Amino acid sequence: MGALALIEVLERDGHVRQSFAVQHWPVRVGRSLDSDVILSDPHVAAAHLSIGPNDQGLALTVGDSRNGVLLGHKRLRAGERAELATGSGAIDLVAGRTRLRLHPAAHTLAPELPLAPTASLRRRLAPLAIAASLLMAGLVFKAFLDTDPEGLARAAGGMLLAAFVGAAVWCGAWALLSKTFTRQAHFGWHVRVFLVASLALLAASSVPELLAFALSWPWLTDFAFVADIAVAATALYFHLLAVEPLRQRALKWVAATCAVVGVVLTLWFNVQRTDLFGEELYMNHLFPPALRLATPVAADAFVDGLAPLKAALDRKAKEPGRGDDGARGDEE
Repeated sequence: MGALALIEVLERDGHVRQSFAVQHWPVRVGRSLDSDVILSDPHVAAAHLSIGPNDQGLALTVGDSRNGVLLGHKRLRAGERAELATGSGAIDLVAGRTRLRLHPAAHTLAPELPLAPTASLRRRLAPLAIAASLLMAGLVFKAFLDTDPEGLARAAGGMLLAAFVGAAVWCGAWALLSKTFTRQAHFGWHVRVFLVASLALLAASSVPELLAFALSWPWLTDFAFVADIAVAATALYFHLLAVEPLRQRALKWVAATCAVVGVVLTLWFNVQRTDLFGEELYMNHLFPPALRLATPVAADAFVDGLAPLKAALDRKAKEPGRGDDGARGDEE
């Protein structure tokens, strides 16, 4: 007779550590030597759980355990029973700190994965080369906008060298972390995340300025930092995904929390620095006039529109600057 099911013990990266063929029902899982599946986990009870057939298929019963069993997003306590959806494929559960996966006999196996040939490697490297070329072109163009022509070559070279060294250190550190926790470096994955995130950051820093110039909407740049923080948080999630591939839900919460904290801190620093939540518009270069889409304003109308600012500026000029009181106290 063939096995009735298969129970796998998974590593934290999702790879299978052990496999147990189920030859009879019910199957008992625990630390005791008379268990059918023996787990060397101190957080697992002697008779932690059992799985057996019922009228609907299979059911899981939790034994005398303090920690219970995590089935999906629901934690079952001692003595509780739950039906197992055997028709939806493999079933993941956690006993103590051990991840288990149950494959019923009717579960269809995934197709065999082909070995990666050299041509496939070249196809994987092509997108990386394109992304790296676009990033270098974007950095050179940014140096062109920010630097005088005389110092363009040195500024562009320094920027490219700093980007290359920073990318190597950043991706190497993440690869080392991945190797430590999952036994695989995933260096190519981290390089892809870095390149895509860098291109997204370049776009997030340039597009608001361009639209603000073209449409005369300076408010677009006031909160452009939100997009930068969102890109950084997303990149953090995908980097962490190579370190903890089985904790996607928790990693999403970590990335979202980092994004919220980053936005709140930036708003607080802006208020401390300028008494405004948004960042002040600053452009060290102007885009070509042909990109202007807003209707031009006559000089007289522009000057007349500045008149209401006089009272506010006069009132601001009379206010003591930050630290003036402390300076007077020191002088006295």
